[in-house]
Amino acid sequence: MTTNNRSREGAILERRFVPAGSVIMREGEQGSSAFLIQSGEVKVTAEKDGKKVELSRLGIGQIFGEMALVFDEPRSASVEALEDCNLIVITRQTLNQKLEKSDPTVRAIVPMLMKRIVSANNAMLNKQGSVEGLVETVTTIYENLYNSVGSAQKKTLQNAILPKMDEFLDAVRAFDEKYKQEES
Repeated sequence: MTTNNRSREGAILERRFVPAGSVIMREGEQGSSAFLIQSGEVKVTAEKDGKKVELSRLGIGQIFGEMALVFDEPRSASVEALEDCNLIVITRQTLNQKLEKSDPTVRAIVPMLMKRIVSANNAMLNKQGSVEGLVETVTTIYENLYNSVGSAQKKTLQNAILPKMDEFLDAVRAFDEKYKQEES
């Protein structure tokens, strides 16, 4: 990994090149910085019952390791570069400087949002592999998508996606029932 430092508005911005296949951070290690992806793609994983579970893949413009900016706790996931990556390092100090300049409401919201993200990640890990967890995850994704589009697009989304989603979930439930019956 190579790094470059540059000063802007009193904050040091560190840039880091990470070759494909490199582990950028490991679950359980201490951290005090997050990373903004300028180029490349990473895979975020966590251990659950001795197995590596992929939580997400992130690309240009996305951030990982953000929990370390707010909490003094070990990393909750590992991150590996799937491609060569150029990253901007965001330190806790940089975030705190920016928050100090922001509205008090924003300063109050950031830690609350981080706690919600931790809860959501933990819920996803605990439901991994269950049909109920899959149904809940798919339903949440649909609801988030539905709530993010304009009113003119909501009807199109309902007509185009909802029937296919329901068909998919019905097929998964039927498969699960059949699989359980065959095991008994």
